[in-house]
Amino acid sequence: MATSKDLKTIDVDAALLAETRDAMKPSADAADSEVAERAMRFYLGRRALENSQAIGGLSEEEAMRIANEELHAMRRERRSAA
Repeated sequence: MATSKDLKTIDVDAALLAETRDAMKPSADAADSEVAERAMRFYLGRRALENSQAIGGLSEEEAMRIANEELHAMRRERRSAA
């Protein structure tokens, strides 16, 4: 989380924030600022993925296949190290 010096105040439509809260399904006690921050981080991560796919020339399916292969390889390494 950002330090108090790094914080900015923004106005967000209450209906949009409620819709975001429903979509993100945060913990019941999550503050509105936490919900908005998670949504922005999700959006930025999604944009980074889309940009990397555009640069790399991979389709979404191919990127998911590679990601799954890497995840399984990581889990195999973790199991063999234990």
